[in-house]
Amino acid sequence: MDIAWWQFPLAGSLIILVVLAITFGVIRARQCSRPTATGNDASEQSNALARELVHEIRNPLNSVGLNLQLIEEDLATVESRKASEVLKRTRRIRIEIERLNQILTDFRRFTGLPPLSLQKCNLGALIVEVLEFTEPEAQSRNITVVRELQDLPSIELDPDQFKQALWNLIINATQAMETGGTLTIHASALNGNIKLDVRDTGVGISPDIADRMFDLFFHTKENGTGVGLAIVKRVIEGHGGSVSVDSLPNQGATVSIVIPINR
Repeated sequence: MDIAWWQFPLAGSLIILVVLAITFGVIRARQCSRPTATGNDASEQSNALARELVHEIRNPLNSVGLNLQLIEEDLATVESRKASEVLKRTRRIRIEIERLNQILTDFRRFTGLPPLSLQKCNLGALIVEVLEFTEPEAQSRNITVVRELQDLPSIELDPDQFKQALWNLIINATQAMETGGTLTIHASALNGNIKLDVRDTGVGISPDIADRMFDLFFHTKENGTGVGLAIVKRVIEGHGGSVSVDSLPNQGATVSIVIPINR
């Protein structure tokens, strides 16, 4: 049977990249033609742009996915070694399409974070709430969770976004301990700040990765999208705080959050 050029992974990937580039160019042009805005208006304009970008990219992705499905159905009825090889490659393209869709979903989640809604919170109670939600999963991975929570003063936080950020850090730490280990959550008041440490005994992080791990779309996991830790950084810095990591390969890692008690 004849094999068309668009049935090969490289060609399919190039098509997707071209679609992404053209779409981004169109959206960028629309952005430049709009009046500038400040404050919440600028934030909403940015969020709207992200939603539009995701929508415009997903349309051709869905079309490519549908056509791949039709190709796979046709190839499944052909008994030849060549058809079998091409079928494997089209399925690989499908996997990449699914991955792109996940990236788009996470990107929209990142850009769609609402403005912080601050209220006086019992930080210790928030931490315990997140731990009670995540501990069963950690224990199923043979991970011991240690709580070191000192008496903490009330602090102005967006409780939902802060819990999301802490949950992301805990999930990242547990995934670093594939064979089990110890997860320690330490929180204390220090020099007018709250310091929260998420410490694992996993594989550790090399310095070059540590410098980039909170960058949007940077990841080292096979199925990662590089959005979860970027959300952490955005949320914590939105509270006037900072996030950092201290680690060495094969010696675990400690991610530290520092938030001022009085903003």
